[in-house]
Amino acid sequence: MAQVASKTCEICVSNPGHNYCEQCDQLFCDECKISHLRTKMSKNHTFLSGPNINPEVKLYCKEHDENFIYYCMECGTPVCKICAIKNHKRHDLSEIKEYLESVNAEVNKDIETKIRKLQSSIIEIDQGIHTHQTDVQQVIQAIREEGRHLKEMIDKKVEGLINMLKEKDTRNVQTLLSVGNELKTALDTAKEQQKFYQDTQGIKDTTKLLQKLKQIKSQIYQIEEIKVPDMPSVKYAKKTVAEGEIGKLFGEIIFG
Repeated sequence: MAQVASKTCEICVSNPGHNYCEQCDQLFCDECKISHLRTKMSKNHTFLSGPNINPEVKLYCKEHDENFIYYCMECGTPVCKICAIKNHKRHDLSEIKEYLESVNAEVNKDIETKIRKLQSSIIEIDQGIHTHQTDVQQVIQAIREEGRHLKEMIDKKVEGLINMLKEKDTRNVQTLLSVGNELKTALDTAKEQQKFYQDTQGIKDTTKLLQKLKQIKSQIYQIEEIKVPDMPSVKYAKKTVAEGEIGKLFGEIIFG
């Protein structure tokens, strides 16, 4: 019976029910038992007491040896026709079969309602897990895409710096090669005049020698002096980036 399983006083519904009324088929706490025995209609009721009460299910009224035909709504117990007259005359009585059908339907409804709510909650949890896992995968994908985008930007910047360096290097080298070629041409001219000068050392005729030396001097004077340009230099100044600054390049994970 429900009252046995609960082991709680069925009157105050708060204290332990250690006392079983054999007439009312109810559990009472000590205080409610005393109040029950002080009532005129139940002063002669008998109790079984103890923490491990296990009363048998009564199919009939032991006091009058009659079948239960009513259920006392006020006392919460089945009663026979004699009990109804003697102890429950002014109480709200219901035919026990009708009350049983009502309780049976109510219990069945409560069970079905509880099952539906639990099943709905389980479905909600399952859907929530699926939605959350889908969100997590989408966030992971978004982070990876942003990472790839940032890597592409970095690679593009690296290639841009290298290409700019190569272009500048090409222009500098071309300039130096051009000046170098001019210097080589001037050197060849100077060496040629040197050879002429050496050839003049065998001339005995003073007038002729003087004429040749003036010619060589004029040619040497005409060789243009080419200034060597400043040599180009290049260095790379590394920029120190803290790990926290890298994080600023990414978005933020927002948990709900």
